[in-house]
Amino acid sequence: MQTYTPRSLIVALSLLVLPGLSGCGDSQAGTDSDSGETSDSGESAGTGEMLSPFSLQFVASVDGQAIGCADAITGLGPAGDITVGVSDLRFYISNLRFFDAGGEELTVELDTNEFQYSSEAGDVALIDLTSNTEGTCADSAIAFAEGTARTNTVITGMSATDQVARVAFDVGVPQAVMKETIANNTAEGAPTPLAEMYWSWASGYRHFVFNFAISSDGGESGDGYIHIGSRDCAADGFNALEDRDTCGFVNTPTVTLDGFDPATGIVTLDVKAALANLDFVVPILDPDTMEPIGEGPGVACHSSPMQPDCAGVFSAFGLDQASGAASDATNTAFTAM
Repeated sequence: MQTYTPRSLIVALSLLVLPGLSGCGDSQAGTDSDSGETSDSGESAGTGEMLSPFSLQFVASVDGQAIGCADAITGLGPAGDITVGVSDLRFYISNLRFFDAGGEELTVELDTNEFQYSSEAGDVALIDLTSNTEGTCADSAIAFAEGTARTNTVITGMSATDQVARVAFDVGVPQAVMKETIANNTAEGAPTPLAEMYWSWASGYRHFVFNFAISSDGGESGDGYIHIGSRDCAADGFNALEDRDTCGFVNTPTVTLDGFDPATGIVTLDVKAALANLDFVVPILDPDTMEPIGEGPGVACHSSPMQPDCAGVFSAFGLDQASGAASDATNTAFTAM
């Protein structure tokens, strides 16, 4: 069987992206940082809650074990003959909520640092689980390498941490924050961490980016690109959300973790669950005629309904392709350790 290189796959991947969603956005590299600024314990104004610092941890895992750039994830695909190596894994977290055992929502105050942004439009944090130097995270591992040097595995802030029994959050940039940021900043001048994962400045943000190298037992190789972002965000000639308050398809996964203690629990992206519904096959297109000339290992989902892989990806993340609505009950990609 012929071996298809990552460079060959790029033709197929780039052509499948919807117009206006083809930009991958330049990433800003910075200094590694896994912690935020925290303040002293105190009482929340108006609630009577005694607040103390929290550090909500995030990790990628396979079979209950944390994985990173140097790990090979084996046994994937319908025949179990696919191996994946993580290249870039980043996502935004917003609308973070803590609840007590009785279901009452607790105060959450996020710190302000280079990975956490707050405004009147809302709060958002960037989790970046991969660097860009080691193993399959190195620039040479895939054709569209875009990982950053800096990493961040935590969200920090203040809450009544001793009362937390449930954690809930959205995976993505809130629509109001996206609208405010694009309206008031240039792509280069947007506040960190919002100067990173946009499709293009006119089209809005990707909420979740997972790029990875693929190999098969037969010796073939390819690339995988899973980019979950909002669609239908503007009419022709407008920037994203310039002529509306929300995108037509929000595509922001939601997560609820019951029985979760942020002092001991870890929010986990289950990589096998995220990839469970995929066949790891993409068409190879002739660069001159744009006609299919074969198939090779790969995954291509840029949130387009025209891309077959998006059906499996959206199912794993609890997203309805027909509406862009999210369900935490059907999101199997995020769990807890």
